[in-house]
Amino acid sequence: MSTSPVVDTFRDAKYALLATPIIIGYGVTLLFFDQFLFFSPYFIFYLPSSEIGNLALDIVLTILTGLVLTVSIRQLVLQRGRRGTSKVGAVGIIAAILAGACPCYYLVPLLAVAGAVGAALGDVGILLNAFQVPIKVAAILLLLFSTYKLNKSGICKVSTPVRGVSQTLSL
Repeated sequence: MSTSPVVDTFRDAKYALLATPIIIGYGVTLLFFDQFLFFSPYFIFYLPSSEIGNLALDIVLTILTGLVLTVSIRQLVLQRGRRGTSKVGAVGIIAAILAGACPCYYLVPLLAVAGAVGAALGDVGILLNAFQVPIKVAAILLLLFSTYKLNKSGICKVSTPVRGVSQTLSL
């Protein structure tokens, strides 16, 4: 009985270890930008009661981003050497990077252009901050769709034959 490619990915210890720094690094960055973590003058975690929902969105984004990136990386590794078959893995990585954070914090080109215009930087930041929750919900939906597509692709799926000891990749 075979399981999903997502579950199979995390059965391999090296991918579970790969996911750990991705989740920790991304989570700390996102919590810092959303002003839940402070590093100066002391390391402080601050959670106002009005921001519990935002923290939950950040945690879900962090976990889904780590999951999609790790499974996509495994898929690309398994497809190395095949021509033109790494679309789903690459799309998963791009979706995880683009969807994982609030755009008001990480779109450096957007901020550079807005900074050159002057007051537009403030306007763009206010606009994106006002729509922070819908943007994060859309990002979660995009990551869930990417996880679904990675799961349905079958590239990472490891099936065990009824008789026999060897494991093969199912295509």
